[in-house]
Amino acid sequence: MKAVQVKAFGGTDQLEIAELPDPVSDQHEVVVRVKACGLNYADLMQREGLYPGGPKPPYISGLEASGVVESAGSEVGDALPIGSRVVVLRPGAHAELVNSDWRACIRLPETMTLNEGAAFPVQYLTAYHSLITLAHAKPSETVLIHAGGGGVGTAAVQISKLLGLRVIATASTSDNRAKVLELGADAAVDYDEFDLAACEFNGGRGPDICLESIGGDVFRRSLAIMPVLGRLVVYGAASREPQPIDTLKLVFRSQAVMGFHLNAIFERRDLLLPSLTMLLGWIEEGKLKIQIGKTFPLNEVRKGHELIASRQSYGKVILVP
Repeated sequence: MKAVQVKAFGGTDQLEIAELPDPVSDQHEVVVRVKACGLNYADLMQREGLYPGGPKPPYISGLEASGVVESAGSEVGDALPIGSRVVVLRPGAHAELVNSDWRACIRLPETMTLNEGAAFPVQYLTAYHSLITLAHAKPSETVLIHAGGGGVGTAAVQISKLLGLRVIATASTSDNRAKVLELGADAAVDYDEFDLAACEFNGGRGPDICLESIGGDVFRRSLAIMPVLGRLVVYGAASREPQPIDTLKLVFRSQAVMGFHLNAIFERRDLLLPSLTMLLGWIEEGKLKIQIGKTFPLNEVRKGHELIASRQSYGKVILVP
């Protein structure tokens, strides 16, 4: 099979298309013929060696893929028949074939395309749990969503509106800001004066919730405007800048700064399964529309990395083997 292999930590020149042995399923696994792969900012950080606990080169990149079950182990039986359309979440997903425990596969509704399947799990589960599990979002609250035109951002805008929140989002380009407004955001601004705009939007008070994935100056300015009992959820750090936090100020302002990584949810099936049911239900009902901004052939993976790094991308970037 062909797969994207990271030869060594570094730039996009370390990405290559390698010919590797086909995976073989054990008794509890299926082998999936991949039709689409999701490309995430985490893939860039792993390639650069900046992802805590990430894989060591050489390794196959990728975290999520969708496809069709091609073969199954002896213990799978009729639980996941050959030909089933599924999403797989596992390292090494940027390949023509992946194997996975059948119990870890997400079956796709007929209303979803395979490209949408590859764009779904990481972004939509991150947005859902950032808002609901960590921030405990309540109707009529205000949320500031940074990188509103990104994969998580476009998911968070739509989920926030379904939860009855008032949404102000940031985006780098006027085109992305227009698209975010079309998704339902009440306001969309650039980064120059987002802090002033967010307070003005909320009647002089900062947002109740902020979803933040950039770090650096954006993190500092966001924390500075959080009100009493405000909740700031950090799920990324695109600036790669460490953030000192004055814990005494947090105490006297009664604020929360929370980090979120999706692995925490994978370890809690009591949280994972209900969220998948809710999200897939919203998608089937047409209440959530997965945003795919750009699709590249697998052999153009370097272009995908460069697009995400530019912070000019919209929605999800997909690779197609």
